[in-house]
Amino acid sequence: MSQTSAAAVYEFGPFRYDSRQHLLFRGEALLPLLPKVADTLQALLEHAGQVVDKSELMKLVWPDCVVEDVGLARNISLLRKALGDSDGAIIETIAKRGYRFVADVRVIDGVPLEDSRSAPIARPGTLKSHSNPRLWLAAAGLVALLGLIKWQFYSPSRYLAQGALRYAELAIVPLECLGTELQRSTFSEGFNGVLVAEVSKLDSVHVVSPSTVRHYQNGRIPVAVMARMLNLHAVLEGSAERFGANLRVTVRLSDVYSGKLIWAASYERPAGDMASIERELAALIASELRLRLGARTRASVDR
Repeated sequence: MSQTSAAAVYEFGPFRYDSRQHLLFRGEALLPLLPKVADTLQALLEHAGQVVDKSELMKLVWPDCVVEDVGLARNISLLRKALGDSDGAIIETIAKRGYRFVADVRVIDGVPLEDSRSAPIARPGTLKSHSNPRLWLAAAGLVALLGLIKWQFYSPSRYLAQGALRYAELAIVPLECLGTELQRSTFSEGFNGVLVAEVSKLDSVHVVSPSTVRHYQNGRIPVAVMARMLNLHAVLEGSAERFGANLRVTVRLSDVYSGKLIWAASYERPAGDMASIERELAALIASELRLRLGARTRASVDR
C-alpha cells in the first residue's frame, strides 16, 4: 500500500475506513474484517473509480505469494457481505477484468480515525467522550483488544517458519457451496465427514472435531479467529460448485500464523455418484496433506 494512503481515512456512505489501523466502521459500530479482506478494501479505495485488474489486485493484497482467483473472489464476497453490497452499488464487478469501487468516497489525508470524528459529519456526543469515564474504559479495552489481535495475527508462523512440531493441528471447514443446486443438497456436510475421517488416519496430523468447527461457525466466529483461539497451525477450507454435468471442488490449505497459502488445488469430476466422488477426493486431499504437513513434522521428530 502507498505511504500517502496509509495515513488516510476514507468515508463512503455510512462507512468509515481508517487505513492506518485497518479498521472499518459503520457509524459507531466496528465491523470485523479479516486482514486480507481489509487489504482488499484498502486497495479498492486507493483506486476508487478505477478498474483494478484481478492480477493487479492480487499483487496488492498478496505481494509475497501466489494465490488463485478463488482467494480474491472470496475476499470480495466477504467484503460485500460486510458492506451489505448485494446489488454491486459499492463494488462493481467488471466481467473478465476485475473490480471497481463505484461509491462516492471522501478522503481525509493524515487524519486518524479518532480526530476525524470531529469533522462536519461527526455524530452527536463525540465531544463529550473525553469527560465520560465509561467511554475512556471502553477505548482502553478497544486498544487492548487491537493490540491482542495484532500480536496474534502478525506474529511469525509457528509452522512454516520453525517447523519444530511433531503434529500439525488442523481444522477442516465444510466447503462453501456456490450456486443454489448444491446449497439445497447435503454435499458439503457429507463430504466434510468423509474428508475428516480420511485425514484423521494420518499420523502427523491432528484434526479438530467437526462439531467444534460447527460451534464456532454457528457463533459467526471468523475462521481465522477460530484458528487462533484453538491454537491451530493450519486450516483447510474451500468451495464446491456445479457446472452443468460437472462438479468442481476447490480447496485451500493456509498457515494460521502467517496467513500464507501452503497449498491449493481444484478438482473437477462428472457429477454422477456423489458418494464415490467424496471418497476419491477425500483420499486425494488427504494424500496432499500428508505431503504438505507430514514431511516437516517427521523431519522435526528425526532431529
